[in-house]
Amino acid sequence: MSVPSYDFRCDEHGVSTERHSMSTVPTTSVCPVCALPTRRVFTAPALGHGGSAAMRAIDATKQTADSPSVVSAVPRDRKPPRPVSRDPRHSRLPRP
Repeated sequence: MSVPSYDFRCDEHGVSTERHSMSTVPTTSVCPVCALPTRRVFTAPALGHGGSAAMRAIDATKQTADSPSVVSAVPRDRKPPRPVSRDPRHSRLPRP
């Protein structure tokens, strides 16, 4: 189970990131450089796991929007041709 990371801002040294469980995240912390109190900064959540198959699929889809692959010819039709019946009775059947 992964633990989310939270940002805390020190007025002197900027933003530092800490990892806390969602149930115990504090509103304040201490700066790792000067040990002065810091306050929690609300940022955009980091959703998803970068190594998962779903994230790789999303990244590949986004990449094709920016730089689509170039083809040199029209793709061949992969469906086999429909068999044509030579039975004269079939020509009298209703067409869809």
